[in-house]
Amino acid sequence: MAAPKSPSSGAFNNTFSKISECYICNKNIVPKEIYNEHIILNSLGGRLKSKSLICRQCASKLDKIDAALSRSLNSFGLLLNIPRDRGTNPPIPATRTDTGERISLDSGGKPVVIKPIITDKLADKEQPSLYISAKDKPQMREILTGLKRKYPLLNVEELVNSAVARQEDIPPVIINLSFGEEEFRSVCKMAINFYMYHDGERDLISHLIPYIKDGCENQYVGYYYPDELIAASNSSESFIHTLYIEGNPQEKILYGYIELYSAFRLIILLSDSYEGDFFQQVYSFNVLSREEMEKEININVSRK
Repeated sequence: MAAPKSPSSGAFNNTFSKISECYICNKNIVPKEIYNEHIILNSLGGRLKSKSLICRQCASKLDKIDAALSRSLNSFGLLLNIPRDRGTNPPIPATRTDTGERISLDSGGKPVVIKPIITDKLADKEQPSLYISAKDKPQMREILTGLKRKYPLLNVEELVNSAVARQEDIPPVIINLSFGEEEFRSVCKMAINFYMYHDGERDLISHLIPYIKDGCENQYVGYYYPDELIAASNSSESFIHTLYIEGNPQEKILYGYIELYSAFRLIILLSDSYEGDFFQQVYSFNVLSREEMEKEININVSRK
């Protein structure tokens, strides 16, 4: 079995002594087309990546399915405040269980009011009043600046500086998650990436390329929650990404098993005509400590 490529090094060095092929278009990855592909999405906190899997042009054509998976699982990265290599976790919408009010959750699960509340009674001659509830001082300053056009005597900075921060206990909220065909296709790409990262054979997965690009009627990915424990680790942390690939010549199958955040568990049929040597690779990553970890996989999938 070939040694895995280093996650921190790609197929190209300064002299471009090694030319890799994009497994999507099967063309050489020329220098201007080098793309640092995250095997586990950057938006999910993944760090394992390679420059020798997919060219830049093909990667852009697959952005849609990766964006779908990112949107579906963004709540985990946001609530756990998991750092990304690029960008930050965008806020997610949620619904309060007590009032039904729509709010937004920011990094670490911090609740943010989606729309400011403004009660303008300054025109009331007997009891003039103004009440503003905003997410922060910049938003309050923006609101007051707009009101100053109506009420020129408003002292915007004085009012902003006199604003009082309010803390409120938020009850449980409802966060909607969806997992459909595009998400399944992105998971399939993740499994292919991991297989090809370990010098897999393109011929065995070439039939999956139209599926991850455009979808098809065949179902190559499904949820997998068997009764027995699949993954055991020496860590008590409960938010782990795990990638597992096995080629079983006796069953003539090549398949992948993927766990995301130790919660979403999926199995991927990569090939049902595998005749090579027994092949097995596993990678586990603790998304909180940002460290690779050892993990034993107890899985024995038959062809049936």
